Amino acid sequence: MRTNREFKDAIYEQFARISKALSSPKRLELLDLLCQGERSVEVLAKSTGLSVANASQHLQTLRAARLVEAEKRGLFVVYSLADRKVCDLLSAIRALAEARLADIEQITRQFMESHPNLEPVDRETLRERVLSGAVTVLDVRPKEEYLAGHIPGALCVPLEELEE
Repeated sequence: MRTNREFKDAIYEQFARISKALSSPKRLELLDLLCQGERSVEVLAKSTGLSVANASQHLQTLRAARLVEAEKRGLFVVYSLADRKVCDLLSAIRALAEARLADIEQITRQFMESHPNLEPVDRETLRERVLSGAVTVLDVRPKEEYLAGHIPGALCVPLEELEE
């Protein structure tokens, strides 16, 4: 029979497993991509700028924490989220960071200032502009991300093909 202290220590150790797995910016980015849909290691590596070996190591860490699952499909290993709650957790982390860390606002402002032709718009404004024909939405994400989900009517033109 466990004492109250042993019980608490054991529970918080398990919470820490999740926290440790989330302690890497690249692992957070991998999870963000997987929130959009399952991906192979190769696609995840390319999307994050990691080598396949490095992406695989990060994914193994996430798998050990039971945040992602892997399935072998022919020559490829395809990863997916273990539970939709992982996306909820990532959204909560993002919201908390935006609310509590001034650096987020500063980084965003600097990015927007360095790209003066960009205009931030909310979902409803974008919807109105698309429906009225005032704008055409170009989805510049990689094709895999577009296929996993996109704004209805958006055209897929991956960033590396945009200049063409």
